[in-house]
Amino acid sequence: MQKKFLFYSDFNCPFCFALNERILMLGDSAKVLWRGIEHMPAASSKHATLVDQTQLINEVGVVRKRAPEVALVTPAFRPKTALANALIWKLAFQLDSSRPLSELRTLIYRAYWQDGGDISNPEVLRELCSQVALEYPEEGFEIAAEPELAQWQQQWQGEQFHCRLPAMLSEEQGKPLLGFPTYDLLSGFFSGSDLPQLPESLATCELRPKQSLLLIGAGIEQRCDVTELRAAYQIEVVAGVEEAQIWHRAQSCLPDMILIDHMSLGALGLQYCSALRTDPVHRNTVLIVLLAAPDQALELAGFDAGATDVMFDLTNPKICQARLDLQLRMKRSAVLLAALARLDYLTELPNRREFDRMLEAEWLRSRREGVALSVVLIDIDHFKLYNDNYGHSQGDDCLRQVARAMAKCLRRPADLLARYGGEEFVAVLPETDAEGAAVVAETLIQAVRDVELTHAYSLAAEFVTISAGVASMVPSNDATPRALSEQADRALYEAKESGRNRVCVARVCASKQGG
Repeated sequence: MQKKFLFYSDFNCPFCFALNERILMLGDSAKVLWRGIEHMPAASSKHATLVDQTQLINEVGVVRKRAPEVALVTPAFRPKTALANALIWKLAFQLDSSRPLSELRTLIYRAYWQDGGDISNPEVLRELCSQVALEYPEEGFEIAAEPELAQWQQQWQGEQFHCRLPAMLSEEQGKPLLGFPTYDLLSGFFSGSDLPQLPESLATCELRPKQSLLLIGAGIEQRCDVTELRAAYQIEVVAGVEEAQIWHRAQSCLPDMILIDHMSLGALGLQYCSALRTDPVHRNTVLIVLLAAPDQALELAGFDAGATDVMFDLTNPKICQARLDLQLRMKRSAVLLAALARLDYLTELPNRREFDRMLEAEWLRSRREGVALSVVLIDIDHFKLYNDNYGHSQGDDCLRQVARAMAKCLRRPADLLARYGGEEFVAVLPETDAEGAAVVAETLIQAVRDVELTHAYSLAAEFVTISAGVASMVPSNDATPRALSEQADRALYEAKESGRNRVCVARVCASKQGG
């Protein structure tokens, strides 16, 4: 079959891995010509910083939410992929059929995203080649591949893709598909149908190597050496506030920083700065007010308007870049730390704090709309016996496997599964009544049973099982979110008293034994 679509992807990108899996599921891999690029050329399995790890965890979390049918683990590092790219390039010249090559690509993806292997290691790649009866090339092939790989890298970094991952291009129609699409969008892309102009589900800002800056004001390009800055940032320049508002509405991603030129905009610029800062969407956006010269009154007015910083002379490109880099690094660290504070590191699920926050938010929304809100409280049966007999290390692995199995069951974007504490988990299910929540709870219980994690010391079954308590109500002014959690807690107590490995729905016990 003739290749009709170019797929620019990176082996260490979870979005690209998940899209590759979806292409296989759709049976359209024969239409796709793969092109390997590196979205993090500086990646190294030997130097994984906390920031790198947190970003990796965040990306995996997004993919799990958008593609729950794709199984993946969080690797301990992000490897360089240049060697794997060169390997695929070299073998493409030697094979008459593309099928073994497609199988090898998939093996490389899965070796990293499902087995946690180091795909920058030649021995690992050699073993994967043997699994599909392909011979690993002689030394030097990676040098021969460099010109072609560099060309693909340049294409991906160009105007058509703007360093977005994943990135596909229809050769027949010349239109790109950027980011991680839904099944419907992907199927429509392969069939040649029109795509929505700005599908929110495709946004993958966190994977752009260059951070984005929006410069507002006539003549601001002369006061900031934009020519130099373009090498480090993705820059957009607009003349005024109205143009900035139009630009914002047309984007699927927020800018990392906005520079507002007071010289050309005057008081209107400060008003716009204040409006941006009070908008929850721009809570983490760096806002810089640029003055013509030092002025204490204007400087104070800028800070009062919510500016992150007030600057004066940015005509020196090195000083300009150093100052902007400092603000962007501080912003990036704050965002990563905030994400880390909401995450349970062991299970990679949201933690108790995030559950409390989301329950409060969904409670208020459900009360406004007059719809049901449900909570499912979950406990691993006889987990203390598991820990005491198998050890805490294996107990941690049990928690991870249970969390992973349950996370696959929640497919709606608004649903939340969190670690409640110890061996307890909790699910928040908006717009779900008691009957629907009970069905979800049964699904969670069955998913854990299906893992068949041996628990010889359990009094409920021969494998690890869970019990669940369900509570549901339409929020009112007379009740609180805590009341809903307490009802779920009482239902969970009933489930455990009734023999465990079952669901109880707020005072009405629905016994479901099995497995």
